[in-house]
Amino acid sequence: MVSETNDVQSFLVLHPPFNQLKQAQLEYASTNMFVAFSKSGSEITLDISPDNANKIGMLIVRSGSLEIRTKSGELVDRLSTGDYVLSERINRKDKTPLRILVLEDCLYFELSDYALWTLSASSNEIAALVEHESDNEVISDVVSSDGDDVLIADPVVNDSYLSQHVSKVMSANIISVSPEASIREAAELMKDSRISALLILRANQLVGILTDRDLRSRVLAKGVSDDVVVAEVMTMSPRCIDADSHLYDAHLKMLSEGVHHLPVTKNAKTVGILTLSDILRANNAEPLSLIRAINRADTIYELGSAAENLPGLVVKLVERDARAVDIGKIITSFSDGITKRLLRLAERKFGVPPCDYAWLAFGSQARQEQVLGSDQDNGLLLPDGIDIDDDYFKKFAAFINDGLDHCGMPYCPGDIMAKNDKWRQPLHVWQKYFTRWIEEPSPKAVMHSSIFFDMRHIAGNVELTQQLRQYVLDKAKSNTIFLAMMCDNALFHSPPLGFFKTFVLESDGDHNQTLNLKKRGTIPIVDIARNYALSASLSPLNTIERLHAMQDAGIMSKEMAYSLIDAHEFIAGIRLDAQGRQYRENVEINNYLDPKNLSPLVRHQLKDAFNVVRDAQSAMRTRFGGGVI
Repeated sequence: MVSETNDVQSFLVLHPPFNQLKQAQLEYASTNMFVAFSKSGSEITLDISPDNANKIGMLIVRSGSLEIRTKSGELVDRLSTGDYVLSERINRKDKTPLRILVLEDCLYFELSDYALWTLSASSNEIAALVEHESDNEVISDVVSSDGDDVLIADPVVNDSYLSQHVSKVMSANIISVSPEASIREAAELMKDSRISALLILRANQLVGILTDRDLRSRVLAKGVSDDVVVAEVMTMSPRCIDADSHLYDAHLKMLSEGVHHLPVTKNAKTVGILTLSDILRANNAEPLSLIRAINRADTIYELGSAAENLPGLVVKLVERDARAVDIGKIITSFSDGITKRLLRLAERKFGVPPCDYAWLAFGSQARQEQVLGSDQDNGLLLPDGIDIDDDYFKKFAAFINDGLDHCGMPYCPGDIMAKNDKWRQPLHVWQKYFTRWIEEPSPKAVMHSSIFFDMRHIAGNVELTQQLRQYVLDKAKSNTIFLAMMCDNALFHSPPLGFFKTFVLESDGDHNQTLNLKKRGTIPIVDIARNYALSASLSPLNTIERLHAMQDAGIMSKEMAYSLIDAHEFIAGIRLDAQGRQYRENVEINNYLDPKNLSPLVRHQLKDAFNVVRDAQSAMRTRFGGGVI
């Protein structure tokens, strides 16, 4: 039975995390609490079956005490008044469920799973609790070059969707009828327009709202004829929200009022309508929601459904003027998280791996510089000195590569993927690859191998990756011929500037008369930073971090390093902005831009950025010889 609301609130307000909730949130929590009692010596079972609409999300002890033990009887935790446990912690995926044993007669509250997640959307405290208790790793933790976990892009990731203004999320398409319209006319309009609420206007003034719930409870349930006018069954003087309010305020109002629709006003004029579905859609394109969906995915299909929300998130981050370097790291953190989840699913499908392994990312994922549509580049590093079961790892790698493709990271056109036998090898074979590329370089080999010199550990035995990376850095640092050829390869990608600082546009294909902002914009800076980093055996992989490290090490002037950092941020920002527009317009996402779409000021600034890159390439040619001497 539901406990007395005031009694529940009085209890909750004394205990964390509920003592951090606002009044409306407390009221919502209390109305979704059920009270239960179990006698000493009994065992509590939490029903979380998917087909149970009232499945339990959390248990809170009101009085008495409980113990949580493993199936074998090992003590995990002991709970008393005010303590709580999430059902996910008890009914663990891939593990034997824990047992809840009653030590003393216990009175406890049960909060529904739906209510728990609804509260987590509007309360940072509840959201943090849910994330902390999860058995799954949080994917905003990515592995750095030295194997330590680091949290990236905190200011952007923590920017909650609830901080947005209502005007950004509402539907501005006002569909309405007059109060004198019949119920049948209103219902047909709602059906044809595929909406769940209809605004009722008289002389452009809001007088009511008709929702699908009104039709069920006030028309069908009471047998009202469909030729009765809407004024008889509508909700009069509905609660409204100002367009400049935050979604946080709108969500709280919906929770406290028990409604799913809010007309939106501005200067006393109705300008739109906000629904609970609009808020949920906004949430689905937020980091916290994506992290949760990825961590909970049990199939490739579920992972793919979660990944579909990533482009929307990126566009919103661009609109919030997030830095390109932060957006690249965020996109990459989700790619890392999807990869790690796929690795777990693969181990579940094929069994425990027969030996250690290290999953490696190359290219933009290794540098944490992915953009929308970035393809996958990866490999599998295996230990030396053992009999490797390649049949297992072949199927294992194919599962990951296929899963990444399904989740929006297309197969590598050059087949640089772990399912290719060549890129699934023990340590000594990988060392032979790099030795040949460094000590016996040729222009073609350097061109094809440069991507491998951006290499980052994703999962598995990090010591394997560290051994290989250190081997590569040691080999590359002292080989001037290799560095000269890498320089020649980098100079192949020149900025698109003519003799008089005019743009040199692409001249063929589907993207004629456009700028390639990747090949001619960001890639030249990536190449410069990689060459300098390899020459000094510097460990950072991200281009901006490499440029900072080069300046700190004294191998590049502060002026040039910071000019390249500004140029990279500017070009990458324009590239992301263009991709955001392409996504909004539902056209192919690519790296091309017609400079005519830029303002004269931005065109001038872009030319200056390209000129910085050209000057840096000239300095690199002087430093490394520009060829084999």
